[in-house]
Amino acid sequence: MSVKKQLERLSELGAVYHKNGWMPGTAGNLSIRVPEESGFWVSGSGLDKNLLNKRNFLYVDLESGKPVDSKNSKATKGLKPSAETSIHRAVYRALDGVACGLHVHTLESNLICANTSKNEPIALLELPAIEILKAYGIWEENPKVYVPVIYNFPNVQDISDCLEKYLKEYKPRVPFCIIEKHGITVWGKDTVQANRNLEATDFILKYMVSWKNLSYPGETKNLPTDASGLDRQEVFSTEFPVYPATFS
Repeated sequence: MSVKKQLERLSELGAVYHKNGWMPGTAGNLSIRVPEESGFWVSGSGLDKNLLNKRNFLYVDLESGKPVDSKNSKATKGLKPSAETSIHRAVYRALDGVACGLHVHTLESNLICANTSKNEPIALLELPAIEILKAYGIWEENPKVYVPVIYNFPNVQDISDCLEKYLKEYKPRVPFCIIEKHGITVWGKDTVQANRNLEATDFILKYMVSWKNLSYPGETKNLPTDASGLDRQEVFSTEFPVYPATFS
């Protein structure tokens, strides 16, 4: 699919996500990457996502993180990349084969609490072993899978640096991350897969928030360290426990 067609598709998805309440106001941003090129396309800052068009995207250099003027001559005049562009850049720099990133602000992703902090900026949230995990290609019975939850630093670049370091070191099985009290970033090999992953992620988080409202506190427990070397000491007890993630 040509870049033009992909940007048109992202514009269409932006309208859908706005209608779903996932991109309220001007929140969120969408991106694609052409693998053989040195940068990626990302939606500009301060735009209503139900009104996007292909001229509302900027080409950003993957190495420097800055817009490339020669590629952006046809972009809307005065368009600037969002601060959250660095989150998309972190994903593309850390993971091979990713060519689409979707950053949205769903209600449920803001209700997930992992007690992260500046001093402990990443926690691992255990996902429920439900059928929809197959959307991510996870087919085993009762899988143990975790998603990183990152502290919502005031400086978005700090969020991005934390995410990039984590992704490079651990290569998570699920194609998304949660930024606590902020939103989620989901990725895929193209717009079709990324959108599918976002729909699955939204369902999982809705399930978790609904189940937590119906569940009761359990007992705090320690679990053995897994093969990735993560120290999985439980932080607090819910039906879906959260474990701190540390870097070696």
